[in-house]
Parts: sequence; C-alpha cells; structure tokens
Amino acid sequence: MSSDNVIENDPVASGAGLRSEGTAFHTERGAGHETVEVRQGAAAPEPALSGTGFTYRHDWGPRRGQWRLSLNWTAVGPQSHVFVSIGEGAAGGPDAGKFVGSARYTLHNVAPRPGGVDIWVDIEWGSDIPLYVDYLVVNPPVLGTRTVSVTVHRHNAVTLTDADADRILADMGTVLQGADSGGDIATRVQFVRNGAVRVLPATVPGTIQTQADWNTLMGAGTGVKVVQAIRWCGGPGGSIIGCAPVGNPVTNLAVVRFTANMEGILWVHEYGHNAGNGHRTDDTRAVMFPSIGADHNVVDATESGRYLAGPLAGTGALMASGGCSCQGQAVQRPADVRAFVSQHWIEGIPYAVASQYGEEDARRLLEWLVNEPEKHEEFLPEIVTTLCYIGSEIAVQPLIDFVESRRAGQSVFNAKNAALIHLGDLANASGSKAAVEFLAAVASDMEKARALASPQASMAAVEATVAGVAVPTVEALGAELAVSATFGLALAGQAEAEGLLGRLRSHDAAFASVNLAAAEAVELAKTVRARGQKEYYRMKAEHGQTR
Repeated sequence: MSSDNVIENDPVASGAGLRSEGTAFHTERGAGHETVEVRQGAAAPEPALSGTGFTYRHDWGPRRGQWRLSLNWTAVGPQSHVFVSIGEGAAGGPDAGKFVGSARYTLHNVAPRPGGVDIWVDIEWGSDIPLYVDYLVVNPPVLGTRTVSVTVHRHNAVTLTDADADRILADMGTVLQGADSGGDIATRVQFVRNGAVRVLPATVPGTIQTQADWNTLMGAGTGVKVVQAIRWCGGPGGSIIGCAPVGNPVTNLAVVRFTANMEGILWVHEYGHNAGNGHRTDDTRAVMFPSIGADHNVVDATESGRYLAGPLAGTGALMASGGCSCQGQAVQRPADVRAFVSQHWIEGIPYAVASQYGEEDARRLLEWLVNEPEKHEEFLPEIVTTLCYIGSEIAVQPLIDFVESRRAGQSVFNAKNAALIHLGDLANASGSKAAVEFLAAVASDMEKARALASPQASMAAVEATVAGVAVPTVEALGAELAVSATFGLALAGQAEAEGLLGRLRSHDAAFASVNLAAAEAVELAKTVRARGQKEYYRMKAEHGQTR
C-alpha cells in the first residue's frame, strides 16, 4: 500500500563519492524498474569519503504532502556534506526499516547550515503515513591548522613575559577552534609568538592619547602592542581597552593588560578587526560583539573565513571609540543602566546607546560613584563616561569631586581621565560653564594637574618597583590628565572652549604634550561645533574616525 523514496538530485544516487573507472556493473531493466549490481573484486569501486561523520535515522511521524523539516545538530555546519534518504517506515519503529509500496516519497532539497540541516520532502498519499529519514553526514577532513606568527611588543611600563604572551596567544586559538553552539564555526587558526616579547621604542608613549601617539605606535613595527592605557581610537575616549584598523595588510593592533581569562578574547577580537571583521550584535556571545565577556567565543561563517584568510587590505579605518560600527545592527540598551556600565566596551562606551538614558539613570550611577566607588572600581571608567553621555548637569560637581579626590589605582586613574575627556560631552549637552571652567584649569595649569596626579603617582611608583617596570612620574601622569582635559574642551562644542584651545597650542604654562594635543583638539572642536554632538558620534561610528 505504500512506497519508498525516489531521491532527486541526490549525490549518492548519481554515484558521487565512488570511483568507477574500470569497474564492472551488471544492469537489469524492466518496465518502470531498474536494478544495478556492483560486481565485487579487484575492479570494485573504492570509497572516496574522507573526514569524520555519522549516520542517523529519524522518525518524523505520520505525514502527507509537502514539508520542510529541520534537524538541529551541532556537528553539522555549512561545510558538511549531508546525504539523505527518505521512505515509509515499517511497523515497529525505525529499527524495523522501510519498505517500497504505492505512495511516492520525494526529496527535493538538502541544505546544511550552522547547527543542522534542512530538507524539503513531498509524500504523495491520501492520508498520513510514517516518514523515516536517514542522514549521512560527512564533515570535511581537517587539512591542517593555519598558524599565525605574531610579534608581541610591550611598553616598558607594562609587565608582560614570554609565558604571558604564549598563554594569551594559545587562548586566541582556543577561542576560534571550538564550536560551542549551533552558530559557532570551528576555525582552524592557531597563534604562536615570533621571538621574545619586545620592548617598544622610547618614542612610543605608554598611554595613547592623540592621533599622533597612535601613528607613532602603529609605526613601531607590526604585531600586538601592549600599552598602559588607550584614550584615543579614531578620536578621544575614556574607557578603551583595545583598538585596531578594520582590514589591514598586516597584524597591527593595540591592547592593554586585562583579566587573564579574557585576554585571549580581547586579542582575537582586535585581530578580527585587522582581518576585516567589524562588530556585530545579533549574538551577544560573538567574539566581535562590542563588549567583552568570558563566553564571547562565537564566530560565524563570514568571520571564520576572514580569520582563515588573515589580515588583508581593507578600509583601514579604526573601530572608533564612542561608536559602534555594527553592520547596521543596534546594540540593545539594557533597561537598567547599571547593567550597561557593568561590562567593558572594548573600543569604548557607545554614545548612541548611553545617551538614551535619562536623569533618573544618572542618579543611580551617582549613587555608585559617590557612595560606593570601591564596590564598582573595575567599572568606574564606564560609569563616569556614561554619566557624561547622559548629559545631566546634576553629575557635573560629583564628577569634578571624583577627579579631585585622593582615590588612586589604575582603574580609578583611567576613570579620572575618562571624566576629563567626557565632561566635554556633558558640557555640550547641558551647557555647563562649571564643567568647561574645570577643564580649562586642568589643561592650562601644570601645578593643578600635578596635584591631581599625585595620589596615583605614589601608588604607581610602588607597584612599578615591585613589578620591575618603568616608574611613572607625577609629571607624566599630570600631563596625561591635562591632555584629557584638552580633548574635553574640544568635545564641549562651545566657542569659548575652542578659543582656549587655540591659545593652548603655544601656552608656556602648559605641558608640552598639551601644546601638541591642542593642535589636534582645535580641529576636533571645529568639527563638533559644525556638526553637533550626535552627528559627530554618528559619523565617528560609521567611518571609524571623523573626516
């Protein structure tokens, strides 16, 4: 009463995977029926299948008509070769087999995908009858793992041993090679160290604060460059932990030291930019998601291909701070602003998301900043940056008080610099004169900047001596704060601030680094005033850097 299948466009039915030269076949034909017997012996076909795989019979239950059926299996991917046979199941379950009857079972299409395979079947019968489907999955053999030799550099203020570099490089490969979910493509790339970890030239600053600093860093050979802090990535930003050109002829990227179990993810994220991958937000576990997390290890097929190809000539634009070039996809804003700031955004807090929060959200963050900063020290740069992007004037004095506080530590010092940079954004949104006046004082008065840097200089000297790296001076740290304030003035979008920047270019009482930074900041100030704050950040996110 029933039937087996006639398989259309099936590689097995057409002899794919068999070597037939010199092989004898015996064929018998009848009306509507043909039998082919493969003769055994020396001339018999040899299997040409290679790789790893599995077979599986699935009972899809009683059906009739046309169906699209999806089998989800993490072992199946776009590169898998999937062969399917369908038919009517005999009574007694899948182990009882299939039989040929009068109903026609037709298989139209087979489509492997990440995490499974889809088929289209047609059962020509007047009532529901059992459908059994046999799947043969053959995954291509691993032809070898691509090995990427990476030169690793560190600034002399940064601790990074050869063993540290080896651990991080190994973690990069582990992140890519696993297939941890249906949408994750195992990507056979491993990373090895090219010689001993090198110390960057003395001309390269430990903190990247200007485009000139960035150009100097990128010009100091190729590879991974580990610096003390990054406060410029396509523009000024206060909470940046990595930066790289998107699409680059060679490996050339900047990172800071980070939590040990996530440094491999940070490095491979930035290497992904070099290879041509932008951010994406359709999967919060993606390696290329704009923020970092211990489970961010998912790579899609497009990204996998780029990792396999390696760095290439592309746009060369930076994945800019304060923006998110996310392939047209918006970052979903958490309802609770505290959840938003409790994650590290690799190229900095995305302005388009943070600026959507309101005054009540600012009050929640001020509660953390003012009353319990020690509980949230790790995320202080994200907290102060978001407060500034929200743009409520209620945050101005608490932020000034924070910068002037005696609190110290690398995360605290990074947050103080972030506050100085982004107080300019707060002033832009609120018109706060107090914010601009404070920024002007820090940028132009070396004694004030040194006094603000003094707590960090004392703590950093002890830590650097223990670690055996260069000891930062109060002069250098004061100059960092002053340069951050200089770019804060540029982001303020006010004629008064722009005029002050013009004077700072040759101001004798300012740090030399401020004189140099002011030349860049004046041009930035003109751009911000001409385009407006929102448009500036939109263009920055879209193009990697404002032009």
